Amino acid sequence: MLKYLSKEDLPESVLDIVDTIGIDAFKDLVRLLGGSSLYIPNESSLVKSFRNKKIREDFNGDYKAISRKFGISEVQVRNIVNLKEV
Repeated sequence: MLKYLSKEDLPESVLDIVDTIGIDAFKDLVRLLGGSSLYIPNESSLVKSFRNKKIREDFNGDYKAISRKFGISEVQVRNIVNLKEV
């Protein structure tokens, strides 16, 4: 029955998702996770490890320049460069 549903048949509560990912991707999501609780991390927590990797790669000894480039404090840069997760 799911394959016959159109956007007009769906409840208002899911329309933002459908508008963002499309009806076919939404149906796939329903098939995969329907009835489950789904946590979607925010963007900053999702990219944090990648950002830290880039900081380590780009680091040339200038803490201030890296902190400005990535919009974080020099203390955070020092912690990241010294392999401490922040």
